[in-house]
Amino acid sequence: MLKERAFSIFVICACLLLCSPVTSIVFAQSGPKTPDMKIHIYLDPDTENVGLDDGMLDIGDWPLSKEWIDEWALKPEKITMREYIGMDMYQIDMNNQKWPTGSETSKFYDPEDEQSVKSLEFRKAIAHLTDRDAIVRDVLRNYGYRLDLPILPTQSDYMDMALYGSLGLIYDYNKTRAIEILDAAGFVDADENGIRNNPTTGNDLEPLKFYIQMYDPKRRRTGEMLTAELESVGVPVYSIIAERTTIPPIPRRIIPYECNLYTGGWSLDTIPDQYYDLYSSYTYLGPDTGWSLNYPGFCNHEFDEWALKVKYSATVEEAKEAAVECGKIFLQYCPVIPLWSSKAVKAYKTGWTGVVNNAGCGIDNYYTFLNMYKGDDSVIDYGFKSDIEYLNVVSSEWYWDHKVLDLIYDSLLGTNPFNLASTEHFIAQSYSVNFWNSTYDPEAIVVTFKIRDNVKWHGDNATLTIEDVSFSFKYTYKCGLVNAWHFPLITDMNRTHIVNSTAIEIYFNHKNAWAVQLAGELPIIRKSIWENVDPEYVRCYEPAYGDINGNGVTDLKEDGTGAWIYDDYSFCNWIKLEGYDKYYLTQTFIENRLKIMFHYYAGDINENGVVNILDLAFIVKALGTNSTHYPHGIDWDEYNPDCDLDQNGKVDALDLSVVTTNYDRKMG
Repeated sequence: MLKERAFSIFVICACLLLCSPVTSIVFAQSGPKTPDMKIHIYLDPDTENVGLDDGMLDIGDWPLSKEWIDEWALKPEKITMREYIGMDMYQIDMNNQKWPTGSETSKFYDPEDEQSVKSLEFRKAIAHLTDRDAIVRDVLRNYGYRLDLPILPTQSDYMDMALYGSLGLIYDYNKTRAIEILDAAGFVDADENGIRNNPTTGNDLEPLKFYIQMYDPKRRRTGEMLTAELESVGVPVYSIIAERTTIPPIPRRIIPYECNLYTGGWSLDTIPDQYYDLYSSYTYLGPDTGWSLNYPGFCNHEFDEWALKVKYSATVEEAKEAAVECGKIFLQYCPVIPLWSSKAVKAYKTGWTGVVNNAGCGIDNYYTFLNMYKGDDSVIDYGFKSDIEYLNVVSSEWYWDHKVLDLIYDSLLGTNPFNLASTEHFIAQSYSVNFWNSTYDPEAIVVTFKIRDNVKWHGDNATLTIEDVSFSFKYTYKCGLVNAWHFPLITDMNRTHIVNSTAIEIYFNHKNAWAVQLAGELPIIRKSIWENVDPEYVRCYEPAYGDINGNGVTDLKEDGTGAWIYDDYSFCNWIKLEGYDKYYLTQTFIENRLKIMFHYYAGDINENGVVNILDLAFIVKALGTNSTHYPHGIDWDEYNPDCDLDQNGKVDALDLSVVTTNYDRKMG
């Protein structure tokens, strides 16, 4: 089993930290890797970094500013930093259903609708007033990548910037052009009082309502820059700079609907389906229904057609072609303004080993917390950027909620931390893909998962059953888009079928290149708890406090099968998780699996955690050999299967390039 470890998370309010010293709170408990763990979670990035610098923290969760990177570059004996390309996207969301950033007279873009036409020009002007290059240079200090589309640098195959540029669809900063667009669309300052007029009424424009998230200094500075640009051309702005939970009486979920502009941010997936999930009309529900993924309200029939093809493509190549078309239409209608993706650095205290630098999210990830240790130090102090809202794995939308929930709940499949392939086995022991003839597609996908027989639920150590797995899919689907955060994973699900006590089939309506990942990523929840929660009111249910099955145990303490068990939470102070000593993956399994994943992805032939001259020597010796015509071994002109990194039966230039590309790279 995993070596004993308890994992406790403490959220310490920034205001408290700034006013008084923080004392250590020690919990004597047991759990996964070493005996007794706690994590301090700070709500402010600079305060979090002060905690790291002072030695109070062991690892942080938020990308560092340039100032901290420069300071800690001189202290390698104290702080270790690791760089990664973030799978995040920051953007200026524009409300496409609220005048003047959108039309209030037509839900879908309509060239015959005056507000549709004029609001499109208004959004284009805002895009030209957004200086993305200055944001990357001055706000991010070049620790970021400019985005013109909601496509990450790691997904570059899904866009064609040369095509978009040739069509004049790139919105570079150009105040003169913005003024020309506003004037041509009728947003003129007819009475020369410094405020542009509303072309539909002739009166002064009402101030744009701009909600700027206060907790993120980068987004705050970006919002302030755009506010100044808008006001400089006569567009009045009412800026609301605050935490999203501190604006009564507006419910937090309705805030984006109440504003014209919003400093948005998303953590994206390895599957490039964001065109459908975030910007198709299928995921716009409107303020009367509640929060939805497409809260900007971009509704365009032509875009929808291609977005469907991205999400439900039969092949990856089809998805790429559809995404290129989506990008063109997206730029033509300018529904939101993508800003940047992080070129990020995170830090941990030097001396900890087993830290895994997960591509796309950095060092604070599931694998790290399974594998991180430092001699006899059994306490991990973890700096957190923000407090949680509520720990409901079905309904929670908040990034930091899922940072905690992802440690409590496992899914059928997980992600390889080094190449982001979502096909690593967790609850599932194996899977297979076949076809079936659905009403919609004669080659629709069915994925069969065989689950492990030793997966235990927290609390009473009851064995996870195939009924739990089936229930998780059915319940999430029944909750729907309004209530289930993970509903987009199974939007196209037709049904589930239990084959036997360890196997289940998940049927999709269409052929789908992403079916395995979509089904495999769904968190598995406990049937005996959640069957008591009405899907219509699931948002009202708080597992961290409730006992809905009436057995005397807080529901969240007995839900989930992950490596960490929920223990306790104090608002704006701390969260405590216990390591689960009945976790189904052993420490040896985890360590070996990480070595194998890093081996094949990065070329660590001898699996010592670093790609160096020894790995290069192994490849060179085996170069040009194959499994059929050469003896197997590790000497010259012998086929070494460990060097066949793509496992195609030969050691060639492609395998060599893996080692040379990753030379000197470490698993952490």
